[in-house]
Amino acid sequence: MNYKYITKLGLLLGLTSLLIGCNDFLEENNPNAKPKEDYFSSLTESDKVLTSTYSALLNHYNYNIVEEAWRSDLAYPSNAVGRPALSANGEQWYFKTYTNSQKEINSKWAALYTGIFRANQLIEGLEGPLKAESENEIWLAQMAQARMLRGIFHYWAYQTFNNGRVIIRDKVPEELEDFNIPVSSKEEVRAFILKDFEYAYEHLPASWGSASANELAAGRVNKGVATMFLANLYFLESPAAVDGDAIDPDYTKALEYYKELENNYGLSLEGEKELVFTRAGEFNKESIFEIVYDDNLRPELDRFDESSPSNRFARYTAPGTKGGQRAITPNGWLAYKYKTDPVDRKDPRNIVKVTDVKTGLEVDTLRFVSIRTSAAIALVNDIHTPYYRAEMTPLEVTFGKYEFAYFKQFSNHDIVTSEVNLPKGVWYSGKNVTIHRLSEVYLNMAEIYLRLGDLTTGLKYINDVRAKWGLVLIGPSSTGDHSDRTYDEKMYTIEQALEHIMYTEKPLELSVEGHQIRWTDLRRWGIIKENFENISKQIYHTQRFRFIHPETGNIVNRNRAEIFEGTDQNGNSIDIIDCIDASLNYIPELHDYYPLPLEEIISNPNLGQ
Repeated sequence: MNYKYITKLGLLLGLTSLLIGCNDFLEENNPNAKPKEDYFSSLTESDKVLTSTYSALLNHYNYNIVEEAWRSDLAYPSNAVGRPALSANGEQWYFKTYTNSQKEINSKWAALYTGIFRANQLIEGLEGPLKAESENEIWLAQMAQARMLRGIFHYWAYQTFNNGRVIIRDKVPEELEDFNIPVSSKEEVRAFILKDFEYAYEHLPASWGSASANELAAGRVNKGVATMFLANLYFLESPAAVDGDAIDPDYTKALEYYKELENNYGLSLEGEKELVFTRAGEFNKESIFEIVYDDNLRPELDRFDESSPSNRFARYTAPGTKGGQRAITPNGWLAYKYKTDPVDRKDPRNIVKVTDVKTGLEVDTLRFVSIRTSAAIALVNDIHTPYYRAEMTPLEVTFGKYEFAYFKQFSNHDIVTSEVNLPKGVWYSGKNVTIHRLSEVYLNMAEIYLRLGDLTTGLKYINDVRAKWGLVLIGPSSTGDHSDRTYDEKMYTIEQALEHIMYTEKPLELSVEGHQIRWTDLRRWGIIKENFENISKQIYHTQRFRFIHPETGNIVNRNRAEIFEGTDQNGNSIDIIDCIDASLNYIPELHDYYPLPLEEIISNPNLGQ
């Protein structure tokens, strides 16, 4: 059995066995359950509390992946009818009319503070009943993980709500006044998070080694995770010129941690499409942090139970003909960028063999779209990439009218013919969710070097990412590191290279991945409104895709699902235009961060603003 599967299954088995009684197991004494104090009678028992803390990561609302795609410039809220109709659930996010009563805003706050609450339970147990074990390596490892997880949940709240002014919870509340505490300043919240991350960085191992009962490699935070969060904490700040209440980024400190990730943890870039956004690619060689899910466990749990070890993301993003709701589909500009990302003829991976239906001989042809495009999204003209275990994409998936692309990051296209065929059904996916990987590190390093005035090194890190996918590299070949590849030979300025990161490389490489990466970037760059306005002026249309069937030689037509720039002069397609209402409705003070949730405002009279 595959080692990654063993570790993943072991972690989830331990996690789900706890979920039967751990959701509220320390909140009150249950006469039918183990007393609270028993959970801190030994480090074996406290490890169960740690596993319960990890289980808080499973909650979908920590990430709001679907809503964040609608909120940013990445995705359209499709419904059963298809464009130009919108789903009712997506309108508020796509149009920027959501308020603090929104379910997803209130649920995210609750999810994050549930994780914080559980981490604090463990920290207090280790510092209290188990203090005598503080020199024990297991005690130190548990404390480091608890501090790291508490820091992560606070950091995601800091990134998301109220311009970073959120509640710091450093202990388990006991009295009413412990619950009803105000938000802290942005500087105070950041300083608190930094202490947790630094403690974890000093005490976590670089890796957990081989799988064992207490040290599972899969899913456990390690020093590399702490390094990534420290780097991002220093880097992903909005300059004061953009946000008057901001903390300026510290490029020197961020670069120090990013370089450590590049050199010290055995990471390397992964450019095989079969090993990115697939089951086989979970915990691949560039993976830094993933949320572990499993679709075989706890079948009795409802699909909307946030303690379930499976996730709903495949159902939300898969094509309708494959059991999905395709609630988010790529916006026109993003799909067209993916389609036209130039493929390097010099990379042998881009030359595919096909059978000439007239002669029966194999001939070489250039891939229609890039390897990165094939890994990230499904396009109707990507006939060289299997999709839902079909030999050729258009033979298996009928694209909806004006539906020109589907996201692949969360679907199970590589292991089933339809999401319906998952072990527990269409709502229960066991595919991990990637939060951070090395490509993000490289692109952030590229931006830092550019902002420090080093164009050559900045282009180097951009091109390292592009080279792994077999893409044409940017800049002059005379200054590049990849002598065997094609360069576009353009003379980029630093400003042009930064624009390439903002409008091409970052969104195409990371897309709907991670924790609100795209929105955080747009906000810190200060380009949200400008970007919405630019996209609202771009027009695309779709045309019927025609191809020759590889077995029969017959010409096959598919729906008007191949995307092109401009208005269709033949009148066969609607105009595909995105972000018009977003450009009109966006107000920085209302939308840069989520507002404080209405439920918290009502329940906490001391909250403050």
